[in-house]
Amino acid sequence: MSTPHWYPLVETPAYVMLATLVLLPTVVTVPIYVQMIGISTLVIFLGSARAVHKFISQKAGDKSVEPREVIKRGSVFRFPIVASCTLICLFLAFKYLPKQIVSFCLTFGSLSMATFNAALMYSALIAESKIAPKKFTDSIPKLKNWAEISPMDILCVLGVIPVAAWYWYKKHWLPNNVLSTSLALTSVEAMALADFQSAAILLCGLFFYDIFWVFGSTKVFGDNVMVSVAKQFDGPIKLVFPRFLRAGPSDQSMLGLGDIVIPGFFIALILRYDAERFQKRLKYSEKPIFFYTVIVFYFLGLASTYLALLLFHAAQPALLYLVPACLLSVLVLAVVLGELKNLFMYAESEEEASKKKEDGSAESKKKAEGNNSTEGTNESKKAK
Repeated sequence: MSTPHWYPLVETPAYVMLATLVLLPTVVTVPIYVQMIGISTLVIFLGSARAVHKFISQKAGDKSVEPREVIKRGSVFRFPIVASCTLICLFLAFKYLPKQIVSFCLTFGSLSMATFNAALMYSALIAESKIAPKKFTDSIPKLKNWAEISPMDILCVLGVIPVAAWYWYKKHWLPNNVLSTSLALTSVEAMALADFQSAAILLCGLFFYDIFWVFGSTKVFGDNVMVSVAKQFDGPIKLVFPRFLRAGPSDQSMLGLGDIVIPGFFIALILRYDAERFQKRLKYSEKPIFFYTVIVFYFLGLASTYLALLLFHAAQPALLYLVPACLLSVLVLAVVLGELKNLFMYAESEEEASKKKEDGSAESKKKAEGNNSTEGTNESKKAK
């Protein structure tokens, strides 16, 4: 696979901007909309850039790149149902079980996952930057049969544990955001949707999921299930934005990681579609035009979410604004460029491609058998 002219994307300034936005509210007051929109957009940009790096490297035959976890069509259909069941279980657990036990279990589980994700991300960044000797970033030979672990992985885990301990004891927004941004970024990088149709189905399903659990759940359960769980779940599964210096819990806004990761899966897929467009030398393929378009509209969708929050003074389902912004912007651009069919048929999973080939060959066999049987009957009629 030939490398697109626009690859690699400019990542280093984006990392610097992300770190600045995460740390800056500790010393000066940063408007919530700047924190929310800036951090979310940068996480998706960097996650998509890392995902397309894996994609291009795998296409080039680099076997050292870890395979991505592909979200298949069946999982896409089940996702809103499973997410709804999980949300109900959490709501009922907080309502009827001892809150201390529930909070302990959920915090410990989510914090452990976020800690190891953050450590592995920092280890990978150090290895890519080549600032550490190769012996620290290479896997330990004695552990290769068990797992691919490098000395840098161990050092990064030890370095992140104090951040996790700070969150565990203080529930401060800063360690929460450090761990949450790492978790969201690695999720967008490591997981991939199989094809465009699956991505569209996932977005549409979660569009209705988010609307119901934010706006409709009060009539059914007597409480806003989504907001209730989000406020009681102490763990790095959301971004927290302080309104001013030394802001307490009542002076903070939040954004669930799902509102970053789910659109992030879609936007990362679109960037990989841009890489495929370059291979086919399609119109305007010298630049990742689809990616730039969708990430700008994600930015605008999140800005619309914040504006609605200010206007209605109530929690808003972010996917209500993000899904139309992301999905429609890509579809309209595809229509303008005459690529709607290419976009709809885009699939990058080898399993999906082989399945389509098998379906096509099965249909051709059926047609051939039908033609043969028709010819046979015609010949028998002539003989009679």
